[in-house]
Amino acid sequence: MLDKIPFKVSARTARLIGRENVATAKGAIIELVKNGYDADSPFSIVLIDNRCGVYHNRLDRKLYAQYLSLGVEDNLLASIYQLKDDAYYERIDVDIEKIGILKKHLQSYSCLYIIDAGEGMTDSIIRNCWMTIGTDNKSTNFTTHGGRVKAGAKGIGRFALDKLGERCEMFTFFDPTVHEDKNKYDETSDFCGYHWIVNWNDFEGKEKTIDHVSAELEGISDLTYMDCLRQLPLTSSLEKLVEDKSLSHGTILKISGLRDIWDDEAIKNVYEDLGVLVPPSENRDFTISLVSLDSPQKYGEVESSFCDDFDYKIVAHADADQNVNIRIYRNEYNVEAIPLSFYNRENQQEHPYRREDFMRGYWDATRTFGQLIPGFRDSDVDGVLAKIGTFDFVFYYLKRSATKNDEARFFYRQCPYNLRKSWLDKFGGIKLFRDNFRVRPYGEKNDSAFDWLGIGMRKNNSPAGIAKKQGGYRVESENIAGSILISRLANIDFEDKSSREGLQENKTFAILKQIIIGIIRIFEDDRALIARELAADDQERNGAARDREKAEELANKIIEEHRKKRLTSVASDDENSFDYQLNLLATVNEQKNEEIKQLHEEQRILRALASSGLMLASFAHDLSKYNANLDNRYDNIVELLNGKVTIDDFPAVRRKNPFMLLNLARENDSKMQRWFSFSTDIVKKDKRKRKAVALVAYFDKLEETWSGIFGERDIHFLHDRVADVSIRAFEIDLDSIFYNLISNSVEAFIRLRENRDRVITVCVEQNEKSIIFTYRDSGPGLSDEIVNPTDIFKPLFTTKRSTSTGEEIGTGLGMWLVKLISEDNDARVMLLTPKEGFGVQIIFPIKYKR
Repeated sequence: MLDKIPFKVSARTARLIGRENVATAKGAIIELVKNGYDADSPFSIVLIDNRCGVYHNRLDRKLYAQYLSLGVEDNLLASIYQLKDDAYYERIDVDIEKIGILKKHLQSYSCLYIIDAGEGMTDSIIRNCWMTIGTDNKSTNFTTHGGRVKAGAKGIGRFALDKLGERCEMFTFFDPTVHEDKNKYDETSDFCGYHWIVNWNDFEGKEKTIDHVSAELEGISDLTYMDCLRQLPLTSSLEKLVEDKSLSHGTILKISGLRDIWDDEAIKNVYEDLGVLVPPSENRDFTISLVSLDSPQKYGEVESSFCDDFDYKIVAHADADQNVNIRIYRNEYNVEAIPLSFYNRENQQEHPYRREDFMRGYWDATRTFGQLIPGFRDSDVDGVLAKIGTFDFVFYYLKRSATKNDEARFFYRQCPYNLRKSWLDKFGGIKLFRDNFRVRPYGEKNDSAFDWLGIGMRKNNSPAGIAKKQGGYRVESENIAGSILISRLANIDFEDKSSREGLQENKTFAILKQIIIGIIRIFEDDRALIARELAADDQERNGAARDREKAEELANKIIEEHRKKRLTSVASDDENSFDYQLNLLATVNEQKNEEIKQLHEEQRILRALASSGLMLASFAHDLSKYNANLDNRYDNIVELLNGKVTIDDFPAVRRKNPFMLLNLARENDSKMQRWFSFSTDIVKKDKRKRKAVALVAYFDKLEETWSGIFGERDIHFLHDRVADVSIRAFEIDLDSIFYNLISNSVEAFIRLRENRDRVITVCVEQNEKSIIFTYRDSGPGLSDEIVNPTDIFKPLFTTKRSTSTGEEIGTGLGMWLVKLISEDNDARVMLLTPKEGFGVQIIFPIKYKR
């Protein structure tokens, strides 16, 4: 007769599915955080009490004393630290092994809390679900009362507690509106919560079976959930979080005897992993907070990985009929800057490459699973495509950098590449989420599964550039991010591995990856086609200019090689030799380039001056009104005052006599009127027309315009030796010449140290070939410190400097403009060398006589 014998389960099983099955401590924390999500909690808090559990190379007196009170040996501390400036510092010659001993000792003083505000657990749930290894509770009851699809399914997640520490204590308070609490005898209890304790070391032991290991459980009736929370070392921000929600139910897990050292580096890794635990969203119904009591201000609520700066974005939804609706957002280009010639190209005449498609910013497409992986449907005898189910996919492309040449050629919009790099380093990679919870380790940085779709391998196999005519562009894995959202309800073929590290590798999962790559290929084809067309359009528009640049480089190279040959006496002087002629062409080209460079510099300065003139012209009308308002207003005030008082009624002291103050104000108004007239006269429209200018009348008007300044500065303006002749010119050109000369003379008279008359003289003569303007002043003349006097005609050359700092305060444009405008009118400018003062001659050809 055959005996039926039961299996025995070793107590070591708990260790196999907990401590040895969960890869890392951060993976264990993620498993426990998911329990809070599955319990309908609005948040999960990871609180690490490591105030005395982390090694520091500097201790204040208080922490040093605290270590001693906890039982750390004085000799051990003294061998590591020495007192200096009221604090303890790590010794220079410290023994590394001693530090290791202290770290291990301190590790036992840390503990870890995981807190949620979920529906809690009753006696029945603890006994029948929590204490059952591999329970199918979440597989059969896979939705919560709040409508969430539960993230867990294997029934072993709680054994991650063993990965974290030796002991665990749980306080859980159930929601009576969700659960009715009954004891093991199926009787209604009077408890509001339960206290559960386990020591994972109890599972150790030779040949011990699971039925010989127990946990402790007691009911709670005299405490509330808030009472338990208030006993925890919460920070002020966490206190506010729990107080605001007035919590009455939830679960607290306290893990002690920690197996890992929770220093800042370990906490930072957990914090970054928690940031991508739930998919990016602006509206989250589940938040995660992490707090380290050793650095309470450093962490907090985990940041979302939501991306609002991207070059391309794809939003795709696969429905139950194997159709994928795809929207491609283009955000890479400065669309308004792209020239019309691009949109007129043959390939840009159809959707989605017309100008209106670019202006819209996105385009839509629909593909079937079969179209995304062409050729597979014919061989799909197992019906794999039908097993995939619905899913959502969001994809981002963010290039980390771009050359100036590419920015100009492809009309990339400006973006903060440094911020992009930081974001991609933190949130890059394609993540997989099931029911709004991340499936690790897909897309996890520093992990072999970061590029689980094989994007990098595709790039290595086809390293073509974006604008290559033959195509073949493939995106780089380090420049992308995204989320794939699946569900236990719609994607039943996707099962967890028992290790909680990813999904089981089956045919359905492999085909899903190919479909995702097919969606990414739509982006690649779109971006590559645009780049090819932009590059071709750029070549048509700017190819000749680039050829000229290459020619310039070649010419410079020829000149340099010829110079080297000259130095070594190898160069030929034969004018008929090819080298000689080649060098001659290159030299002439270099001279022409220098001339063009100077002209461009002149244009730049003239554009700036033109802008100033335009501003002045735009205000001319308003200035004229202000000028008119200044007429006679003080005469009117004096007339009104004379009806009541006279000037003799006040002291003959200006500051006490209103009539004298009014006279002073009138003088200031007169100066202002002259300045207004001077400013508006410069930009009169008729001065910008070429016409016959009678020089006698012109210099009479010039004296009148400057009369105010001449009178104030006691300057005599003499122009009685002006020939009665007319010259065909722009009056504004003559103004620019003589206004700058007079302005320089006025400034020079201020520097004059000798007591002599201030005189400006203008003389105009004519002969058979020329009209000669001679301008002189009796000022100090050019400074002796100007080595080359003709330097005054160079742009930006000035001798006007601050008396306090020595910095240049002159524009250095006046004499440059005199020479430039004169030469534009075919005139020559010659510096004179009088014994005193300054002199210049401007010689116009006789053809300008009218």
